[in-house]
Amino acid sequence: MTAIIFAVFAVVCVVAFLTYRGSDIGQLPKLIGNLGGGPLLGSGITDSLVGLIVALLIGICWCGLGLSASTSDGEKRSQILDFVMRVGVGVAIWSLLWFFFGLMGGYSTFAAITFLGCNVIFAIGNRRIRLPLFRNAEISSMGRLNISLLFLIVLITIVAFVSSVAPPTAKDTLLYHFAVPKAFVEQQSNAFIDGNIASYLALGTEMQSVWAMLLGNIVSLRAGEAAAGATIFLFFPLLLMAVYGWAREIGISATWSLIATLLVATVPSAYHVASSGYIDLSLALYVTLALYSLMRWWKEQTWGWVILIGIFLGAALSVKLTTVFVFAAFALVILIRARDNTDTQAGSLRSGGVVASGFAALLLAGVIASPWYLRTWVATGSPVFPFYMSIWPGKANGWDVERSNLFQGMNSQYGGIDTDKINYLTAPVRLSVVAQPEQPANYDGVLGVAFLIGLPLLVWALWKFDLAVEIKIMAGIAGIMYLFWLFSSEQLRYFLPIAPLLAIAIVASAEKIGNGVGKVARCALIAASVCGLLTSFAWFCQKAPLRVVLGGETRDQYLTRNLDYYPYYQAINTETPADSKVWLINMRRDTYNIERPIFSDYLFESWTFRNLVWESHDVNELRTKIRSMGIDYILVNKTTLISELQPISVRDEDWKQERTNKERMANELLLDRSRTIKADNKFSLIKVF
Repeated sequence: MTAIIFAVFAVVCVVAFLTYRGSDIGQLPKLIGNLGGGPLLGSGITDSLVGLIVALLIGICWCGLGLSASTSDGEKRSQILDFVMRVGVGVAIWSLLWFFFGLMGGYSTFAAITFLGCNVIFAIGNRRIRLPLFRNAEISSMGRLNISLLFLIVLITIVAFVSSVAPPTAKDTLLYHFAVPKAFVEQQSNAFIDGNIASYLALGTEMQSVWAMLLGNIVSLRAGEAAAGATIFLFFPLLLMAVYGWAREIGISATWSLIATLLVATVPSAYHVASSGYIDLSLALYVTLALYSLMRWWKEQTWGWVILIGIFLGAALSVKLTTVFVFAAFALVILIRARDNTDTQAGSLRSGGVVASGFAALLLAGVIASPWYLRTWVATGSPVFPFYMSIWPGKANGWDVERSNLFQGMNSQYGGIDTDKINYLTAPVRLSVVAQPEQPANYDGVLGVAFLIGLPLLVWALWKFDLAVEIKIMAGIAGIMYLFWLFSSEQLRYFLPIAPLLAIAIVASAEKIGNGVGKVARCALIAASVCGLLTSFAWFCQKAPLRVVLGGETRDQYLTRNLDYYPYYQAINTETPADSKVWLINMRRDTYNIERPIFSDYLFESWTFRNLVWESHDVNELRTKIRSMGIDYILVNKTTLISELQPISVRDEDWKQERTNKERMANELLLDRSRTIKADNKFSLIKVF
């Protein structure tokens, strides 16, 4: 009876999920046609191949530097996981090294080639780089089910790789994940970029993009772009290997370990991150490896694991400030371990020593990540700039307390919490069923229902069965991280570091429960994962990157299909003087594709314009003020501008009286046919004088 009830629950979850997928899975038969439409192969495939080769060489360098990582051999270890940990150490160290190279103005082709050559030679000469991959294959003993699961995992990985090599189109990538490394390469240092507030953030993962671009640019700018995308993609298979390896190490069968890996691989937002140059999967990898190290420290309490916790947590904090939430969860686990310290074996630490070693790991993590925050602190007066400026003031051109508060308010819109507090309680269901990309109220992404289906299994197993201590801690930390996520910014990408922990805990629970429920759970989790895979594949078909990667479609053609404003960027790059300064207003935060000096407000892109409109009495005064800023051209998305013209400080009744005048002034400037270079119903490119 329990199995039947669970089966009905799983079917309801899957059906509910599919009812909200009309725009992707529902359109899949038509979307597949986007993959054709012209020749597949062309000369552009050379740039993609260069990008692939550069990414593989950088991956080998990660291995080379990480091979000396200290790990314990006190227990039987998963060699796949051990390999990923060593690579993770290498990535963390290289990110830090490239940060210091940037401080010294060392971003050069010579440096990139030199470091690459030395590390490739070292890595190839060390057999440990190869052995872990082959000893753990287990392919020869796999049954049909396991081979099918592995096929699905490899399939979504290949699809994500192809997308990652294509020219970037995701918003944050165009704003800073690729735009900032591109600017760093051009200026040969990591000096702050005027107007791009994102350059003040911790950019640990973006350092790998700098390296990739330096190497790829030797062939062409397109090759550098492909190299950066392929390099950041590598975090996806590394994370999947870590999930599988950890699951196997704690005694989960190969089938259930593959299911855990499939659960993570088929999260549609994980595909989006892996294919778009986003950094959230690198954060997920570091958090996963840090937690694994914490589990080993829980058992062994040796300083080797303390150091690894510090390295991985420090690397995570070098990616995103939100890692401080993970610090809080780890601190709680350390205190619990100290309280329960009843070991009597020789060499066991006392409770005070447990606390000391545990918190030493957190301190080390802070030290490793500190260069990024000290750099920002010196420049702005706040280590957490541009966040929380009402608490810790900071200062930089283009940002202030008002915009910082608005940014926090904008983040509170995710999940619809700002409109309905009941969403806190319904979040697990809404997150799994109704989540949609590009819709902040619906989490701006898609998770799928596999984790919702597995949640009752996890709760039941924790209540009724004696699970391994790793699973209990894993579930506890996942729960703490979820609560932090729930009460901060509910963007689905920020949920991804929790997914590996939940996936392993869920399959361990399902395997422990066994019997009929376990068999139903296996079918349900696989079915839910297939739905997630279909969603990701539909997104792949919407962008249709296959032809541009294989060279059958040019970069300009691909971007014109996927970015409606790109023809205006082409016009700027080809029809304006090279020294012209362009003002971008509401242009999707894309500073990556412009080859001219630009001015653009960060995030709130109409900020300066609306203030100038409000301060000016007529269009001539407005034009004069714009020209005094050194602006030669303005490119604006007109459809979203007029509704944003009201300054925050102006009362509604005052605005209503002036609304018509201000709209007329803005239109006189932006719709002046005598100065219009290119325009349509949505965009307008004008010359100021």
